[in-house]
Amino acid sequence: MDRSPSAAGTSPPRARRSVLDRWFGPIRLPEDLERSLSGLSRQGSVVFVMRSSGLINYLYVKWLVRRMRLPPLRVAVNFVGLFGWLAAVWRTRRALLDAAARGQSSAVVFLNALETRRDPFAALVARQRRLEHPVYLVPLILVWSRRAQRLVPPIWEVFWGSPESPTTLPAAVAFLRNYKRAFLRVGRPLDLRAFVAERAEESDPLLGRKVRGTLHQHLSRELRAAVGPPLKAASRVEQKVLRDRHLREVVEHVARQAGKSRAAVEREARRDLEEIAARYSPLFIEFVRPIFKWVFRRLYEQVVLDEKGLEEVRRVAAEKPLVLCPSHKSHVDYLILSYVFYENGLTPPLVAAGINLAFWPFGAIARRGGAFFIRRSFRGDKIYSATLRAYVKYLLRERFTQEFFPEGGRTRTGKLLFPKTGLFSMEVDAWVDGAADDVLFVPISVDYERLVEGSSYAKELAGGEKQKESFGALLGTPRVLLRRYGRIYVQFGSPVSLRDLAAPRLGAGPGSLTLEGDERETDTRRGLVQHLANRVIWGVADVVTVTPVGLAATALLAHVRRGVSVEDVALRVGMLRDLAAEENARLAPGLVDAPADPTRPGPIREALATLAADGLVRVREADGQVFYQVVDEKRPFLDFHRNAVLNRYVALSLVALSARAAGPGASMEAVRDGVRRLSRLFKLEFMYPVGATFEQVFREKMGALQRHRLAWEEGGALQLGPGRAERETLDFLAELVGPYLEGYRLAVETVRAAGAAGTALDRRALVKVALERGKAQYLAGRILLRETLSKATVENAMEWLSGRGAFTADASGKRVLSDAWRDGLLTQLVDELDQFLGR
Repeated sequence: MDRSPSAAGTSPPRARRSVLDRWFGPIRLPEDLERSLSGLSRQGSVVFVMRSSGLINYLYVKWLVRRMRLPPLRVAVNFVGLFGWLAAVWRTRRALLDAAARGQSSAVVFLNALETRRDPFAALVARQRRLEHPVYLVPLILVWSRRAQRLVPPIWEVFWGSPESPTTLPAAVAFLRNYKRAFLRVGRPLDLRAFVAERAEESDPLLGRKVRGTLHQHLSRELRAAVGPPLKAASRVEQKVLRDRHLREVVEHVARQAGKSRAAVEREARRDLEEIAARYSPLFIEFVRPIFKWVFRRLYEQVVLDEKGLEEVRRVAAEKPLVLCPSHKSHVDYLILSYVFYENGLTPPLVAAGINLAFWPFGAIARRGGAFFIRRSFRGDKIYSATLRAYVKYLLRERFTQEFFPEGGRTRTGKLLFPKTGLFSMEVDAWVDGAADDVLFVPISVDYERLVEGSSYAKELAGGEKQKESFGALLGTPRVLLRRYGRIYVQFGSPVSLRDLAAPRLGAGPGSLTLEGDERETDTRRGLVQHLANRVIWGVADVVTVTPVGLAATALLAHVRRGVSVEDVALRVGMLRDLAAEENARLAPGLVDAPADPTRPGPIREALATLAADGLVRVREADGQVFYQVVDEKRPFLDFHRNAVLNRYVALSLVALSARAAGPGASMEAVRDGVRRLSRLFKLEFMYPVGATFEQVFREKMGALQRHRLAWEEGGALQLGPGRAERETLDFLAELVGPYLEGYRLAVETVRAAGAAGTALDRRALVKVALERGKAQYLAGRILLRETLSKATVENAMEWLSGRGAFTADASGKRVLSDAWRDGLLTQLVDELDQFLGR
């Protein structure tokens, strides 16, 4: 057979525009589709497969092969009805076999539920056995209606057809209404030659049925990823959840233990489920879509999307259930991913939200949009816990895409919070109980140039109380629409497979992880859940967008002088960008080759102009030089953006800090010891690479310091750059964690003073006292950085001290200092912090 390019039809000239371009041109195609199909066409013959025939589907495939520069469509098997009869196309199996053998024309097979008698696949299998080249069966679904499937179809589908197989008139009407938002989903191509070779002993009719079944499965998965699983009535969902085996066992146990009837306990579970469950409505999503589109365009200049990452998510969504795990910086996070998914042809996720957001009327609206609500605390409530676990298992079994925030709540500082393991635990339990073969957790970072909640966060960090979500607060939302908030960046990390992650721990499979009764809390299970949570949150940290605002804020804040010159800003921004690029960080578009000099046009200049316009930075000129001054009262606003990118540099900062404290000529072991002590001190503040050893990270960061001639090892001793510029750069890197050193010193001093006075060491009171003490020290000049006065930092310091055994209870139960810490450990820690601070 002639497999030359002309015969394969891979490079004919592009045809002239036709009337179909107007209707089919706006339909979004998968990335690299032309390259993929051209590659298949060069290797063999391509046969497209669609679920149902119809004029729209036929015309679209005809247009697509022309658009992809493939051989023209001349065969359409199972194209039934009047239009099939009128179309100038072959509809026989013989024509299909000829097209597959010659490769000079494209073909499409419509599966059509009622056309199994005329299945062409057995004949295609027989022909493939005699062909040298492979036949590729490519599943296609053209989606222009987002109407969800239903288990029990409504009566109108008898006349109008189902979403995946509408009758001709409704299909035309729906398509003309929605073609600008339609999209094509392409399933995994089936290599028929490989398929037959793996089952060479089986008969052609049997293989034909298996091919058809495999294609049906691929198409069903693609359709499910696009429009979601079949929707069930609320009563049906309730029945399935309440029949969960573990929930039934808990109901019986609680009923016996409390002396209640089983029916009474079941009513409690039913009430809990009603409080939890979403009421997802695709019709509601379609209704509010234009509203949210207007809101996002009004608030933000652009939603910068990681297209490559989204394409990977789109690919795996058809194969395995997804759990989206985004960072949580703003209430906007709830909305943006659902919007992005819907606009890009994916089913919006069902989102786990705090019960504090279930207030009227937002709660009812959010449930329709896919939110399910969880109490902040339900320790000891066995029925609620079991009901929530059963609901999560139901969502996983039905393959709903889920979303929850690993951090639990919103970060007020910009730093990623350490993961809460509750929902991770429930997903692991559901997987172990057989709800799915595998679960993919997708790390996602959502980053902002400006934050809607910026002012409220600054007040909370200064010691103010969090404002409770309410209808009154909701009424203030229109004020938000009066401002612009720059860009949103959405980045996707590599999906984390639960099955692959668990394999080294579980050996034979999930069945080896026992979850019966009290053994549900085994060390193996806890270790797996924690490992999963750590891996996912590090995945989020790894894809945080390095934004121009983040670089500018970091360059401006890491100093204690009155202002920073343009030259220093340029040097610092350039270094930070280069360091991030060396680690393949996600840089904001346009930042890679942009000038670091803020006097030259580019994103850095725009970022600083925005900060100046917002009143966060003042621009001053003196002696022909330009300086940037950060407004003291506004430093917490900039600190949020610095913290958002700080995890990218924190390991390097700790090494620089230890090297500076050790001084030239110190042993490298002394530098290592300093880094170890700092990393332990800040164990509640920063995350470190998962799977990397301390020595690996240390050597990597020392290598970075050496490349910039800031510090290096020579003869087993530390050497520091001799010049002023090198010393100032090393100071800059070391001072990136300066606010945390000052904050921990403030907390330790406060505890020491309270312990000496013999007062009760109530943690909440200590935090309040520390912040007041810090204000006085800041005004006196003993604390240099205003962002040191952070409630979050002081609380973490108190938690660290508690974890190290600094507090104990006396005979009366009062919380006091332990003997070891009162007798010297606190003073020793203050001296150590002063050494790192250089004081």
